[in-house]
Amino acid sequence: MKEIISGMSLLFLIQGVGGLINHLTNGGKSWFLVNYIDAFQGREIAIDILLIAIGGVIGLLSMKKSSPSKDGK
Repeated sequence: MKEIISGMSLLFLIQGVGGLINHLTNGGKSWFLVNYIDAFQGREIAIDILLIAIGGVIGLLSMKKSSPSKDGK
């Protein structure tokens, strides 16, 4: 299960960081999902930052959940 959550985190981070770079450099249409969802048009950079944040939070929560507690419980 941890692998699936880590994969989701990585997916969100790649979509967010790659999309942000793409939009800041005025790149054309690419494989980043934000480019193909009509509701996100005009707010691409904000959505990219949101995807980065979501990916980071999922990653941190998966690391926190998988780390053993110090009291042995």
